[in-house]
Amino acid sequence: MQKEEEFIRLLTPSYRAIYAYARTLLPSVADAEDCVQETSLLLWRKFDEFDRSGSFARWARGFVRRIVKNYHRKTRPHYLSLDDDLIDRLMRVQAGSQELLELRRERLLECLGRLSSADRKLIGFYYEHGESVAKIAEQIHRTPAAVYQSLRRTRLSLFRCVDRYLKKGD
Repeated sequence: MQKEEEFIRLLTPSYRAIYAYARTLLPSVADAEDCVQETSLLLWRKFDEFDRSGSFARWARGFVRRIVKNYHRKTRPHYLSLDDDLIDRLMRVQAGSQELLELRRERLLECLGRLSSADRKLIGFYYEHGESVAKIAEQIHRTPAAVYQSLRRTRLSLFRCVDRYLKKGD
């Protein structure tokens, strides 16, 4: 049972990224969904080979690449198909973008940890709980304009913090 739980624990947060990757490489939503379903099955079958020190999402993208290449070989007439070199280049660009997003997400978590508790609470209300500005203002006894201003200031602070991390290369 522990293997299944570990697999689900790793797949669940990566699922959207895997789908997004497949969706950028395939022509339709249905094709991307089929690809992700096939990828999920292959990931489970090969789960014993997964290096736990690596990124699960990155490992999964490798399976998506193979499935997409097979899809293009099988479904497109030869004169319309993308050659493997072009598919590889597109996949490298998309993988690089995905890695940058993952890095930004990691840095954002670090930057969130550096916010004051009041700013963290405000961000949590707005982004995690989806509260409206009017409702937040009511809860924290401030005007909606003040809440908007605080959100703007906090978002700018987070943007600058993440940007600083990425420019330093840390």
